[in-house]
Amino acid sequence: MKRFLTLCLSFTLQSFAQDSKPIAAPDLKTPLPSEWSVRHGSWEIKDGVMAVAELPENKHAAVLWHQVPLQTGAVDCEFMWDGAKSFILGCDGDKHIGRIVITPNALRLMDDSAAVKGKVPSTLLATATLDLKPGEWYKLHYEWNGERMAANVDETKVEASTPNLGLKKTRWWFAVGGESMKLRNIKVSGVQP
Repeated sequence: MKRFLTLCLSFTLQSFAQDSKPIAAPDLKTPLPSEWSVRHGSWEIKDGVMAVAELPENKHAAVLWHQVPLQTGAVDCEFMWDGAKSFILGCDGDKHIGRIVITPNALRLMDDSAAVKGKVPSTLLATATLDLKPGEWYKLHYEWNGERMAANVDETKVEASTPNLGLKKTRWWFAVGGESMKLRNIKVSGVQP
């Protein structure tokens, strides 16, 4: 059984890699192109690093949309804690579909088929323990393909699948709760519908 699961996972990752095309790799030395949209918070770009902070007057986490529909996609970046409480990446369709939530001590994968704005809580699909320190850079890989989402922070991984994750995607996004966090080396690849 273990061999079968390994073969299935290898096949899924190889299939993703074969179909995937580069979509975005902002240099973070110039303003972001028009397909990026700041929804909330401060997203300051300087010398190849983006400094992100929630703004109290927004009463919402800092949010940056990448408005390119990717039914299959992957985001790679590096991040550094600098006082933030959470770092979130997710996909939307008509509403939120799924997300990963990173805190200094946990990596969680959530199904967002519940109502938006917390009327009904999201469903926890997978979790792993982290021990992230302020002032250190960490590598993140987040991907989605069909009904599957997966993420890893350095060597810590989570993965899950459920029908809701396969819904049509219209965009993906970054969100940061609290202040502040730094991002660099952002690369996006995927398959557009």
